[in-house]
Amino acid sequence: MKNNKIVLLQGENGRKLIEKKLKKEGFKICLIECYKRVFKVLDSNIEVKKWRFYKINTLLITSSEALYQIKNIISNTNQNQWLFKCKVFVVGRRLLQIAKKLGWKDIIVLNYANNEYFLEKIKKINVTT
Repeated sequence: MKNNKIVLLQGENGRKLIEKKLKKEGFKICLIECYKRVFKVLDSNIEVKKWRFYKINTLLITSSEALYQIKNIISNTNQNQWLFKCKVFVVGRRLLQIAKKLGWKDIIVLNYANNEYFLEKIKKINVTT
């Protein structure tokens, strides 16, 4: 394994966990930052009105950036009246801790990041509640 070389493609300022683990295992890593996340500009007042009109009460959030972004673009009033009352599905314990810190209470942790698993768990939780 020590002769194996891996190109690790990641986003700008990506997390270093995978790189560190691979290096620890003896792999030679070439790190390439090949993309940058750019947040879409939303009129949060219009979006929140739509989401509340349609009685959106569940969110599926798969990145810490999305957790921070949704909290940052929504007014404190709408956070308290609506956002933090939503059930939020997150992927992994790290996002669980961030969601708690930001203010969510009803948090479901998903262990895998794939669409079939998401759908199965969301259906199961929403049918039983």
